[in-house]
Amino acid sequence: MTNVSRTTKRPIRVTSDMGLADRPYMKSTPARTGSLLPGAGSPRAWSFNTWLIIVNVAVFIIAVVLQARGAGLRAVPVEVIWVDGISAADQARAVPLDNDAAIPGTNGLRQRSLGVPQTDPSGREIVTPQGVLMREVGVQRFLIMDWLNAWGHFSTSLGFAGMEVWRFVTFQFLHASLMHLALNMFGLWLFGGLVESILGARRYAAFYLVCGVFGAVLYLLLNLTGNVLVHGLGMTAFKVPFLLFDSPTTPLVGASAGIFGVIVAAAYLAPNDIVYILAAIPVRIRTLAIGLFFLAIASLYLGTSNAGGEAAHIGGAVAGYFFIRRMHLLRDFFDVFSDSRNTDDLPPRTAPAGRSLGQRLTAPLAGGPSPAELDRILAKIRTSGLESLTPAERVALARDTEARRRGEGSSTHSTARGPDKPSTPTPPPAGPSA
Repeated sequence: MTNVSRTTKRPIRVTSDMGLADRPYMKSTPARTGSLLPGAGSPRAWSFNTWLIIVNVAVFIIAVVLQARGAGLRAVPVEVIWVDGISAADQARAVPLDNDAAIPGTNGLRQRSLGVPQTDPSGREIVTPQGVLMREVGVQRFLIMDWLNAWGHFSTSLGFAGMEVWRFVTFQFLHASLMHLALNMFGLWLFGGLVESILGARRYAAFYLVCGVFGAVLYLLLNLTGNVLVHGLGMTAFKVPFLLFDSPTTPLVGASAGIFGVIVAAAYLAPNDIVYILAAIPVRIRTLAIGLFFLAIASLYLGTSNAGGEAAHIGGAVAGYFFIRRMHLLRDFFDVFSDSRNTDDLPPRTAPAGRSLGQRLTAPLAGGPSPAELDRILAKIRTSGLESLTPAERVALARDTEARRRGEGSSTHSTARGPDKPSTPTPPPAGPSA
């Protein structure tokens, strides 16, 4: 039996060494709050990360209610197991023998037999008083789903062959169990606040969704390649490591492709922040991210029961590693009906009335720190290194860097950063630091 692949964090308990609301970066950006309690502010003031958790929980509750009422249940094909030696021709003409077995009635996995007509030596079908004599050639398995999961889950056959591209996004909001949901939302609550405080709500939304999409893409590529090798080229004797040989109809659900990207981003932004595993073992975020990443690779290599979910984890982590270092690529993600480059918050290219161009260039950048504050931060980096920055200073530096990438101004601090040097100091090498 092929289990439903699901993207989920490892069953480790990760807690902060302090209340999340007490962390410095939670206080450095007043517009963002990490609290999930309505009393902390009106819903309009909640962060995107908070809304993301609420939406995931709401979708799960709706799915549970639909399943409990038996409303809109559907039989979703999961896989077909063929009897050894069945030819491709027999597979193509196989028909169900148990027509009622696939009718939704109860939750869980169900199956029905497949068969082909038996023939005599002359090739004619054998007919009995009860009808054509059938020979069983395989078993088709179904997963009984509510209509929400049936419509939103991702699979190679539906997302790729069926061109149902919305599934690259919708699968990220579905979960296979309460524990699956709880682990993912806890990880999102713990690490999402830091990343959103740096990126802002709009780019954080783009970052999270893109990481999830890349998780589905990697799952698709590995599953498609594995099935081509087995069914297209007949390589059944040897299975190539890291490829997925599950049926193309195997459902994929879960949020943690995006969450793995968020964890990687948090490890880049605050590598030495401490979290606690099992509420007792202190671990740096960077160490945790590296450990989870290589654990996912090992699980995929060994072909564990959730190898498909691990493939999505790896895809999300790789996307997170790429985009957190290229934040400017996320700015235009939602430019479907408008152009974010022409918004009112961007200053004009020419000097505004009453101010010279030189005055505008030496003024603080929109959303960035003052020149004096920027000089202080750069001096601190020169003397103590990038890791000495507080989360608030990282936020200020990131905003200044992004503002300059958008062309909102040009730096007058040539002694700190020459024109041939990157605008952001090179991050420290991976691994524990003293």
